[in-house]
Amino acid sequence: MKSTTSAPLLCSIRLIIAFIGFFGMIIHFSQKSNVSIALVCMVNHSAIDSRYVNTTSPSNVINSNECSQIKKQHNTDGPFVWSKDTQGLILGAYFWGYIITQIPAGYLANRFGARFIFSAAIFVSSSATLLVPISARVDWIIFAVLQIIIGVAHGTIWPCLLVTASNWIPTHERGMLMSIITTGSPVGNIFALSTGGLMCSWNFLDGWPLIFYTTGSMGLIWSLVWIWFYRNSPTSHRFISSTEKDFILQHTQHRLSKNKNDDDGNAKFHAPWRAIFTSRACWALFIIHTCSNYGTYTFLTSIPSYMSDVLKFDVKSNGILSASPYFGIWLNTLFTGAIADRIIRKRILTITHTRKLFSFLGSILPAVILVGLAFLTCQSKYFAVLLLIIGMTVNAFSFGGGFLLVANDIAPAYAGIVFGISNTFATLPGIISTYVVGALTDKDPGNWRIVFFICSSIYVFGTVIFLLFGSSEIQPWAMKHVHNDEVSHDLLSKQSEQSSLKTIVKT
Repeated sequence: MKSTTSAPLLCSIRLIIAFIGFFGMIIHFSQKSNVSIALVCMVNHSAIDSRYVNTTSPSNVINSNECSQIKKQHNTDGPFVWSKDTQGLILGAYFWGYIITQIPAGYLANRFGARFIFSAAIFVSSSATLLVPISARVDWIIFAVLQIIIGVAHGTIWPCLLVTASNWIPTHERGMLMSIITTGSPVGNIFALSTGGLMCSWNFLDGWPLIFYTTGSMGLIWSLVWIWFYRNSPTSHRFISSTEKDFILQHTQHRLSKNKNDDDGNAKFHAPWRAIFTSRACWALFIIHTCSNYGTYTFLTSIPSYMSDVLKFDVKSNGILSASPYFGIWLNTLFTGAIADRIIRKRILTITHTRKLFSFLGSILPAVILVGLAFLTCQSKYFAVLLLIIGMTVNAFSFGGGFLLVANDIAPAYAGIVFGISNTFATLPGIISTYVVGALTDKDPGNWRIVFFICSSIYVFGTVIFLLFGSSEIQPWAMKHVHNDEVSHDLLSKQSEQSSLKTIVKT
């Protein structure tokens, strides 16, 4: 393989793959968050509210007389009388499925590549999403089972993305190209929440089923595009130039593993499980990822309910305003990814210090803002929305240049497995937070203050652990599997260099 110092990014295959991955993440997160906005217009709020009209505490700030003077504007009641606990179970069902496939998907994606696994994941989740309206009318339990199936399929996506990055994205382009891909997450939330709020107010097909029909149909189309265009390695892509192929292979550190990730999937692959589970760097990643996701999932699944129950927005405004924080996440992720790459490339900070700095900003700033948000009521609802936007926007520091990239930093050959394990732990908050929010706010919306305090504390804890023990240096166990022929070649090269030097010295 000839030496290639650079290859243009514009119109390159790796950039096209990043943009296809971006649209895949839009599908993923629009299907992930569509239930949270759909429940607002699927549920008969009047019937549920009447159960608890005399059970709330008169001394509570949010339910005080001055708040009750603001008329709740949404009168869009759906056909289902599902309590807060039931809604929490439906929202949490997704994460029970999501947690199952993280580690197996990491192993399979590292061994066989992301082409078929990523495509199949979106195809299955999209098919299940299309069946949601029918299932909801039959029984909420069937609805929840479909959410589990969608979660199982989606659990394979992030490990596939990390393997894609290991094979296609050079180290010094990782922040920018991964930012392009991961910004599909907030854009997916924007799409689902904003259009979902509008669809809820339509009379066509009862409105809310359109949310599921739209995201399901989009996913089926995307799965065909991915499997047609993507290849597991630059060496097997039909459209790539030899210059770009050589450039990518030089800068993706393929020599760290015996796994070639070819499309046949016949490569021999060994996962260093013991080394991963005894690595301090890995555990620091697992902890901050889990703590950060607690806040992320609380907002992802519960912002529409918070907008409705506490801030008293009508369903159409609810969807648009619930989506507004994700605009900030989208822009900030792109911005911070490019800045982090520049800091590392210019050697202003080491890669470890860069990841720690961006993770600190992405966790501590939201924690502080959540404390302030806890003391706001519907009297200051637009200021509360502004704080939500700011808090979730600064959280994107972690995504563009922070801990979300650490798995590729510390173990590029095993990034799918490391991230799969990390995301398994980080999925637990999706199960726990939905139950906590439902249990705390079921009879007393004033308990949202407690929800915010809990999130803030967890953010701080994860940040402290990562600052103390985190690292982005390639771990020794991630460099064990070097080809014998490569070792021999390296030794011969060194011997040749030493002989040349000796000759020069003698001369």
